[in-house]
Order: sequence, then structure tokens, then C-alpha cells
Amino acid sequence: MMKNFVLALLAMGVLAAAFACDAKDSKAQSQAIVVGNVAKPEDSTAPAQAVVVAEPKELTLDLGDNVTLKLLHIPAGKFIMGSPSDMTDREDDEGLPPDRWVDGRPQFEVTISKPFYMGMYEVTVDQYEQFVKNTGTKHREPWAFKQTGDHPVVDVSWADARAFCEWLSEKSGKTVVLPTEAQWEYACRAGSGTRFYFGDNDKELGYYAWYIRNSMGEEDRDLWSTHPVGLKRPNPWGLYDMHGNAWEWCADFYAEYTGARTDPTGPETGGPRVLRSGSWNTGPIKCHSARRYKRAAASGLHPEVGFRVVVMAATDEKLP
Repeated sequence: MMKNFVLALLAMGVLAAAFACDAKDSKAQSQAIVVGNVAKPEDSTAPAQAVVVAEPKELTLDLGDNVTLKLLHIPAGKFIMGSPSDMTDREDDEGLPPDRWVDGRPQFEVTISKPFYMGMYEVTVDQYEQFVKNTGTKHREPWAFKQTGDHPVVDVSWADARAFCEWLSEKSGKTVVLPTEAQWEYACRAGSGTRFYFGDNDKELGYYAWYIRNSMGEEDRDLWSTHPVGLKRPNPWGLYDMHGNAWEWCADFYAEYTGARTDPTGPETGGPRVLRSGSWNTGPIKCHSARRYKRAAASGLHPEVGFRVVVMAATDEKLP
């Protein structure tokens, strides 16, 4: 009888251990959230990889006619802005001018003191169409290729993008704006210090971006174009297409960096405005996290140029 009792206890112990192991696996799986559809890059030999990110806070704005715009919470924090002097494909404007280098380097630390929400995707054709219908704004479609509603809207000037923000602010009751250049790079990097938010290797870019090496259309193999948002892998904060697909307007006037340390906004006056991210028609050297570009604000229409928006979050969040 005693022998049977001992065997029963042993069996119960095995079952309890198995249950604990299963529960641990289940908990781990519930905490790991795989975001997005993975599109195969041009380099099919690159290793498959699931991108795991923390579950983000979200904000959804109603644009009407069942069209919404989703934004993700970006925490306050600090990062190193710009590219290092020894990066082979850098431009001089990606850091401080040589006479302002800090400790022998062009990069500088920036504090983003307030959290904000950033568009999970670039503003799409469908979303921009709601603005056009409600305001009577004119918008030309790209002459070189066709787009569907889930493509990033392009051929949008900086002034058009700002007008969209003003319209959506009034409609939603939120303060919708273009990101500052510092907010954009901070959100793109998502804690990374490499060329791209996923690392340094050009051959892996096709997993994360639509750019000149993989953006040919299916019907015409000689035609490059934008692609639907959200098909590539997101960055660790859940943002899609921060590299490639469409250049994105920022709020700032384009100018040399001054090394402003907290919430820099660029000069108060100037000429062209800043663009970030690269596009469907650019190579890897124009898609990396620190790359800057510029166009005239009023007349900068181009089939590579679109935008995404931000909304400021509650200010009671403390810096990490």
C-alpha cells in the first residue's frame, strides 16, 4: 500500500512539472507579439526572422466613412542623433559641422522630453482622400504608376501635409502635427544606434523597406512604385515603413544642426523643409536612419514624397 502511495505522489509530481512547463511556455508566447506580414526581400538567402515587439499603446482617429488612422505611443527618452564620422555612406549634414563636434564626433545626444503618438503607417491614399473630399483640396495622382487606397499618399507638398494635420486636428479634437526631425529619427531608431533600425547590413533591407531594389510592380517589371503600407517588418516600437516606400515630411526648416539638446525644432525661419526615410526609388544609402533630404515646402510635389503624423501624448510620463 505504501509503495502505491509513493508511486502516486511521483506521478503527481511529474504532472505538476509538465503543467508548470506548459504554463511557462504559454506565458512566454502570450508576451511575444509578432507584428506584421513579412515580405520576402530580393535576397532570398537572408535568414527568415520574426520581429517581436512589446505590445504598444494605441490611439485611433476617425476620419469618417469608416476610415481611421492608427498611431502608436512613443515614450519620452534620449538618443544619439546623426551618423558617426566613419560611416562610409554618410553625408556631412547628418551631424554637427566639424567646428561643433562634441568629443571628436559629429553626433550629439538629444532628449525627447515628452511622449507622443506617431502614425503606425505613412498617411495612405484612402486617409488623404477623406481630407480632399471634406475640404475641396485638389490632389493629383502620380503620373508614373497606379496606387490603391492602402498605398502611402504621394505628390503631397509640405503645405498640403500641414493642411491635412490642421483638418484632422479640428475633426478629432487632438493636436495633429508633422513630426519634428528629432522626433522622427528618435522614433525610427527605436533605441538602435546602427545605420538602420535593424542593423547595418544592406542585404537585409528588403525585409524592412520598399526601395529601388525590390519595388518593381507586378504588371510591369520595368516600373517602380509605392507599395501598400505595413507589408514589411516594423521597427521595435511597431512603426512600419520608416525606411523607404515614401519620403516623409518633417516640421523643421532644413538647416545645419546646432546641437540643441532638448526637443530641437530647427530654425524659426528658412527655405526648404526636411524629408526623412528614403523612398521606393532610392538605394540603401538614402534609407538609413540619419539620412536627411530637403525640398521646397509649397512646390515640393513629387511621386516619392508623402508624410506621417504625430499627436502629443499626456505629459505626466517620466523619462526612463
